[in-house]
Formats: sequence, structure tokens, C-alpha cells
Amino acid sequence: MVGGLARLAARHRIHVVGGNLTRSPGPLMIDITVAGSVKRRQALTRAGARPGDEIYVSGTIGAAAAGLSMLREMSYNTTATTPVLRNNCVDRYLYPEPRVRLGLLLSRNRAASASIDLSDGLADGVHRIAEASGVGAVIDADALPIDPGVRAWFEERGIDPVTEALTAGDDYELLVTVRPRTGRRLAAAMRCGVPLTRIGRCTESRATLLRVRNGGTVTEAELPSGGYDHFR
Repeated sequence: MVGGLARLAARHRIHVVGGNLTRSPGPLMIDITVAGSVKRRQALTRAGARPGDEIYVSGTIGAAAAGLSMLREMSYNTTATTPVLRNNCVDRYLYPEPRVRLGLLLSRNRAASASIDLSDGLADGVHRIAEASGVGAVIDADALPIDPGVRAWFEERGIDPVTEALTAGDDYELLVTVRPRTGRRLAAAMRCGVPLTRIGRCTESRATLLRVRNGGTVTEAELPSGGYDHFR
């Protein structure tokens, strides 16, 4: 644990200092506080989205949830699982990589209007940005960047991969809203090598909806409200 923190801190040129004294009945509690500074007009908050903004998510989602499921089952020999998929999913859960470089580029060139990390799940992130910005959102289920192997893992167990990817946490990807006119700035931020996928848009209505296509039929329903609950 300490070694992992030290390596991650060194990679992003920050320091691990001091310690926070506390008391707990145990058996273990870890408390981390991060402090820093940001230049004026470069703070990227949850409150800047407007109706018409496009919604993007970095990387892929759902792999960390699949990794946790694999660890809980302690069995990887299934038709949907290859060693590469297993290692990728388990690593995504055990060794998350925060999108620090991408976040810095998005804020420095003001490519994004609002942003949140997805440690608590994509649906949770959409709801939080919508609430802070006073907008609604429509998310396209078909556009969600879920790895085909991850889809197969959940489907093999009778679990809807879209719902799982929306509500599971630990992805540590970024959810961002982007003004349609700032496409060039967004493309410049993506040069860091992290892909961004357009998954929806912000609306004037305060509703947060999930759009699902089934053949020629398109339906919209309330976006799941689930996500990781720290106090559950």
C-alpha cells in the first residue's frame, strides 16, 4: 500500500508528507488528504455545464467492476475470460491510474466546461454534474465504451453490462462536458494518448435519462441513480 502510494506520488511529482492521527476500533482504517493549488480560471468544477454541451468519458468503463467480480469468485476459467482480459480487469481494480495528465490539459486549454472523476460510477458522476450545473442529461447506452470481453464476462453471469458499467465504481476515468465549439481544444487534450468517447449531451430539462436502442425502437428511461455509497 505505502509502496504504491509512493510510486504514484513520484510519477505525478507530488509529495507524501506527515500523517493524520485518528482513532478507530479497527481492524484497519486509511485516511488520505490531498492539498494543492490551482491557477485562476483553470479550476475545472462540476458546475460549468450548459444545455447543448456534449458529454464525454475517458478510456473505458466497467473493467474495474469485472476485476472485483473475478477476485471475489477466485475463478477465471470461463469461456468469456482470457488471461489478458483477466489481468487487465484485475489490474484496473487493484492499481487504478488517475487521469491526471488529461485533466490538466482539459483545464489548461479550457476544453471542458465541467468534469468529475468516476471513482463512484458513471451514473453517479452524471447526476452530480447535472445537479451542480442545473441541467439534465441524455446518455446513449450504445455509445458507452465497454470492452467486449467485459461485456461477455457480465452477460455470462446474467448481469446487464450497461447497468453494471454505469453504477459500479473504481474506474477513475473522467466524465467531462464540452461546448460544441471547442472541438479543437478537446482534440489537443487527447494528444496525451487517452481516448475520449462522446456518450450523450446536456439538456435544458432537469431529467437525467438513458437512451436505449433495440432494433428500430428507441426508448428513454431514468438513468440509474446507483453508484458507490461510502456510508452504506
